[in-house]
Amino acid sequence: MEVLSHDIVIVGAGLAGLRAAIAASEVSDKLDVAVISKVYPVRSHSVCAEGGTNAVLREKEGDSYDLHAWDTIKGSDFLADQDVVEFFVKQAPEEIIKLEHWGLPWSRDANGRINQRSG
Repeated sequence: MEVLSHDIVIVGAGLAGLRAAIAASEVSDKLDVAVISKVYPVRSHSVCAEGGTNAVLREKEGDSYDLHAWDTIKGSDFLADQDVVEFFVKQAPEEIIKLEHWGLPWSRDANGRINQRSG
């Protein structure tokens, strides 16, 4: 049996897994990073989700970090670590914009803005 060795192994090639791989490679170009997935990245759960993304991108239109956190916690059947959720929802907008600048083809609304889901 062949044994492979890597500095970092990431399980899952959805948005979070691939973003983690990018972040790891930014730490050092000498790190050997492996991404393991049961499906091709273009078939990951992230790609299969429809209707936009979840992030607070339009606070002036009633979107809020509290609403995003509540939707996330409720969607986890209240099993999510609430401190982690709070950190996540505050980081999400920056990451969404970064991914857009990298060329991720987000679904768009009629005004051309990144389409967002509503809880």
